[in-house]
Amino acid sequence: MTSLPEHGHCENCGDPCAFGEYFCSDECSKEYAADVKEAKRLDTRFFVLMGVIIAGVAVAAYLLKTFVL
Repeated sequence: MTSLPEHGHCENCGDPCAFGEYFCSDECSKEYAADVKEAKRLDTRFFVLMGVIIAGVAVAAYLLKTFVL
């Protein structure tokens, strides 16, 4: 059985790449950066939406407490 030379795997596609390298090509590097940017954008949208929902529930609870009791 032959042993494989030291290598790593691409963070984007999983293909083998040189040891110490994170990506197998510039294309994979750019695609990974775009994916990370999109994920951060979606996270920001999610947290803003959750903040709006929580604020809405708090306002509704306050209004119910104020006008019902």
